[in-house]
Amino acid sequence: MLLCMVAAEHVEAKTLRVKQKPRYMVGVAISHVDSVVFITDMHLVDSVTIEKKTKFLADRQLYSSQLQRYLEAVYKGGPYVPCVYFSPKRKKMERRYLSLYKRYVQSKEFRMILVDQGQFRFKAEKYIEHEMQPDPTQKSKKKKGQ
Repeated sequence: MLLCMVAAEHVEAKTLRVKQKPRYMVGVAISHVDSVVFITDMHLVDSVTIEKKTKFLADRQLYSSQLQRYLEAVYKGGPYVPCVYFSPKRKKMERRYLSLYKRYVQSKEFRMILVDQGQFRFKAEKYIEHEMQPDPTQKSKKKKGQ
């Protein structure tokens, strides 16, 4: 019985399409009502879920929601449009951060507010496997002879 359980876990581990990895993250949120841009500090988040095939952040909307909930609770403005940038490489994330910073610090349309790590940090979200639903817009292939 124990052997069957170990074998089942091994098979299940092979079928997962995700893996846990640390990633550097930066969050940006824009409020067009108040003309404000919030930029978080760059920081390392341990054990985020990455899709193996695409190397993309799984459930990335949950990380955007973390930032949005924080801003709505603290700044009482909104609505905020959050976006999360991530990378496994620190240098690449630093370049992205500086690019965002320069874009909005020079902007005459938006006022920039920096959110440091003491105020807000992303937390790793628990990944829940979703079943893939067939795309209703795709036509099914017909077999020969039909």
